[in-house]
Amino acid sequence: MRYWLGILFLLSTVLAEAQNGSIAFVSGNWADVLAQAKKEHRSIFLYAGSPSCHYCVPMETEVFPVPVVSSYYSSTFLSHKINVDEGEGTILAKRYDIKRLPSYLYFDADGKLLHMSNGFKSPAAFVQDGKDAFDPRKAFFTLKERYDKGDRSPDFLYTFGTAPALTDKNTLFEEVNGAYFQTLKPETLTSDKNQEYIFGTYTSFNAPATQYFLTHASSFVPKFGKAEVSKKIRYIVGRAAGEIGERNDLSALKSLQQAIARTKVTDAPQWKELAYIQYLLGKQQRDWLAYTNAVQAYGKQYAAQDNFTLYEATAYVTAFVEDKKILAQADPIIKQALAAEPSYLNLCTRAKLLHKIGNKQEALLVVNEALAKAAKDQRNSTEATELLSEINK
Repeated sequence: MRYWLGILFLLSTVLAEAQNGSIAFVSGNWADVLAQAKKEHRSIFLYAGSPSCHYCVPMETEVFPVPVVSSYYSSTFLSHKINVDEGEGTILAKRYDIKRLPSYLYFDADGKLLHMSNGFKSPAAFVQDGKDAFDPRKAFFTLKERYDKGDRSPDFLYTFGTAPALTDKNTLFEEVNGAYFQTLKPETLTSDKNQEYIFGTYTSFNAPATQYFLTHASSFVPKFGKAEVSKKIRYIVGRAAGEIGERNDLSALKSLQQAIARTKVTDAPQWKELAYIQYLLGKQQRDWLAYTNAVQAYGKQYAAQDNFTLYEATAYVTAFVEDKKILAQADPIIKQALAAEPSYLNLCTRAKLLHKIGNKQEALLVVNEALAKAAKDQRNSTEATELLSEINK
C-alpha cells in the first residue's frame, strides 16, 4: 500500500509540473523514484540545486520552461530534483560526488549512473546533454569505464579529457589530460584543435599543458586575444599562489616564483609579483597592509597590462576591511587602475571605497562620473544609481 501511495504522489507532482510548462519533476524520496523508474523502464534525470546556487535560478526560470526542453525531458526521463543543502539532498550529493551547482545526473532504468554535467546551459545544449547520456561516445561514466579498462587512444583521451564532469575529479582530471598531452607531437601542438584544448583546459601549474601554455602564451594571442590570454595566466598563477597562501608556505611560494622565472618569457617578472599578491590574498590570516603595499607596487609597473588585479584588490579591501587607514591605502590602487582604464566598473569601485572611508563629497563626484560613463557607453547603470542613493542617505 505504501508503495502505491508513493507512486500516486509522484504522479500527481508530475501532472502539476507539466501544467506549469516546465520539466515534470516528481517529488517523494529517492527510493520511490528508483522503484518507479524500474517499474516503468524509464531513465532518470536528477537535478541538484541549492537556494545559494547562482545559475540555478536562470536554469529553472529561463531554460526548463522552454517547450523543446520540457517536452524532451518530460517524455524521456523520470525527473527528480534535490536541494543539496538539506534532507536527502545532502546524502545524495555525497553519494554521487556532486561538487558544482547546478548539477545534472542521468541514470538508466536500473539506477546505473550514465552521465553527469554541470553549470548553466542554453536550451539547445541542455537538450543535447540529455541525449549525450545515451551516447557511449559522450556519456561521462561510460567514458570512465573505458578509461578504467585501459583505453589510452589519443581521440578517446581528448574526448574524456574535455568532458565537463571530469573537472570535478581533480586527480583523474590531471591524469587524463596529462596522458593526452603526452600523445601530442610538436608539429600537432599548434593545430586549432589542440590550441583550443590547451587554452580551454585548466590543469595545475606544473602540468605539461600548463607549462606549454605559459612558455608559448604569445602564440595563443592571435586566436584568443591578449585579454583572454592574460586572464588565463592570472588564473593559473593566482590559483597556484592562492593555494600556497592557504598553507602559509613561503618556501613553496619561492619555488613557484623560481618556476615562473624558468619559463624565460618576457612577462615572467610580472607573474612573479602577481604570485606574491595572490599568496598574500590566499592566507587565512591576511595581512591587509602588506597586501595593499604589494598591489600598489605592482600597479606602478603593470597597471596597463593588468587592470583587473588592481580592481580586484580594491574590491576585496572595501568588502572585508574596516580599518580606515588600510582602506585609504586602497585608493591609490584604484586610481592607478582608473589612470590606465577609466571604466564604469573602476569608477563604481572607487566610489564604494570612498563612501566606506567616509569621504562623501568625493564619493558623490566619482559616482556621478560613473553614471555619465554608463550613459556614454549605453550600459546598465543600476549599480551606480543604487550607490548614489546609498551615499545620499
